[in-house]
Amino acid sequence: MKIWRIICIIASIIGLFFSVGMGSVQAAGSLSITMDGITIETDVPPFIDENARTIVPVRLVTEALGSSVAWDGAEQRVSISRSGTIVELWIGRKTAHVNKIEQEMDTMAVLKEGRTMVPLRFLAETFGLTVEWEQESRTVALKTPPPPPPPAEHTNEPRIATVDGNNVNIRSGPGTDYERLTQVHKGTRLTVVAENSGWFQVELSGGTKGWIFGQFVLFTASGATDDTGLRGEYAMPADATRSALVMKPSVNVRSAPGVDNPVVAKVTLGQQLIINGEQSNWFSVRLPDGRSGWIANWLVAVRYDNGGTAPDRSVAAGLISRWSAGEQSNTGDMPVLTAMEVERSGNGVLLKISTNSALALPVSFRMENPSRIVFDFPAHLGKEGPESTLQVNHGSVTRFRLGQFDDRTVRVVADLQGPASYAVSQSSDGRTITIQIRPIDPSGQIIVIDPGHGALNAWGSSDPGAIGPTGLKERDVVRSISLQLGNILLNEGFTVIYTHENNTGLSLEERALVGSISGAELLVSIHANASTNRSQAGTMTFYHAPPGSDISARRALAGFIQAELLNRLQREDKGVRQANFLVLRSCSIPAALVEVAFISNPVEEKLLADPAFQRRAAEAVALGIKRYLAAR
Repeated sequence: MKIWRIICIIASIIGLFFSVGMGSVQAAGSLSITMDGITIETDVPPFIDENARTIVPVRLVTEALGSSVAWDGAEQRVSISRSGTIVELWIGRKTAHVNKIEQEMDTMAVLKEGRTMVPLRFLAETFGLTVEWEQESRTVALKTPPPPPPPAEHTNEPRIATVDGNNVNIRSGPGTDYERLTQVHKGTRLTVVAENSGWFQVELSGGTKGWIFGQFVLFTASGATDDTGLRGEYAMPADATRSALVMKPSVNVRSAPGVDNPVVAKVTLGQQLIINGEQSNWFSVRLPDGRSGWIANWLVAVRYDNGGTAPDRSVAAGLISRWSAGEQSNTGDMPVLTAMEVERSGNGVLLKISTNSALALPVSFRMENPSRIVFDFPAHLGKEGPESTLQVNHGSVTRFRLGQFDDRTVRVVADLQGPASYAVSQSSDGRTITIQIRPIDPSGQIIVIDPGHGALNAWGSSDPGAIGPTGLKERDVVRSISLQLGNILLNEGFTVIYTHENNTGLSLEERALVGSISGAELLVSIHANASTNRSQAGTMTFYHAPPGSDISARRALAGFIQAELLNRLQREDKGVRQANFLVLRSCSIPAALVEVAFISNPVEEKLLADPAFQRRAAEAVALGIKRYLAAR
């Protein structure tokens, strides 16, 4: 009966909400509000304001939540208090105070016909409710959090609390009057060591303890296992194999390390070559025909596979399908596609594209729902020809589709039936381009790690990134964190690709392309922040939001990583932010750019130089990646 009592009170609560006609206001229409699935009737209709926020009358809603309301007419301020949390709102102002801490809202409280109207989402989320908008039914759905379970009896097993709110305060004692120690994010897991009046004492990184309000946590059932934890192993696995992933359209393989030695072969974008050894910034590699040679390490990404598993090296065997153009028209200086053939290549396929003149390498990218790889060539098709679909049903490829995308672009689409990587090569006369598509073992998820900076300059040095007050270079710090992150992920069963392990000749676009051609799950770029204001400090994580695309995966990846960094590093939360960084916007898979701390801040520079701090940063990113993949 308790829940019905709450629902009834809340029904009357929301009845008191008002709206002010400030600026343009959208008509409410059939707008409705529910609490835990029960529709709430109001005597004053809610409305959606010009900021697309639902505005409702305040008094009864707050009473339903067990709060009290005070009105200061002189200051036009309404004060709402509940369970030690005090919210102050001013009519016509977007600034609010929560326990005397200023917060910026995206809309404002208003007066309408003498009644106070407040932003529903801000108030509800501040007091621990979740708010969802259901577009089809035009419904604002409020949900109360489940009550925390009673303290466990007769058990020595720790209770694990998962944070179920954004920017939740951890305080020095069980109440809002105590000092705020830090903030934690949704998804952060904390070990509970004590309980007091609805507050839980939890363990933080470094062994410190703090208190979190109970309505902001969920509990893992007793005996449940955390399959997103880390094993605590940081050494390179003894059975890991290393391959060079070629990231330039044409790269020379030489007889010995050094650019003055004879060229023994050429390799192309996406080819993977087993690394046998290294010397003076050169890798000794095994070519597909079994010969050995040397390749410059600044022209490749470096892939590590677990368990001694090497990429498929099988030679082509057997024609699957063929297409040829009909009569060709005069197309001026544009090459014309004359034929396509698909052959088996072990458990992968080779697509050979022939033209009547030299053809440039294609622009390639991935698309999802359904999964496919797109190759755009600067060319024309023949005037007439048979059906431009080649059925394959081998390896990861279902079929290839061919068409004139626009006046100057032929588009070839590989429809996929499983995870795949690809490589693109070109004949010496430029008239044949071969695309190799290989299946990927889904049990060996691929993670791309991009250590920030380290790009080679024309005069032979490399980009150091930001430099701290004592001369610490960002390039060196993030390289150390990245290599530790890779080792952790390898021990967790992932395949890891570094865009570079030392200095690199790859552009930011080519670093981003590593994720696409390898069939990786995601890319993480590791950086340290800097500011001319040396007091700036804290941690932030960025993602890119391409216009018109689904950004939920990108935002989720950044959010999980940021939460774990805050939990382990205990630095100021600078937030999860959108950014148009080149390495992010050029990446066709979910990608995040991490700014671990400010190297320009003397305190954080000292931390960044500390191996223990670097290790915690690597652990945090690894755990954020695992939690993102588990949640997905």
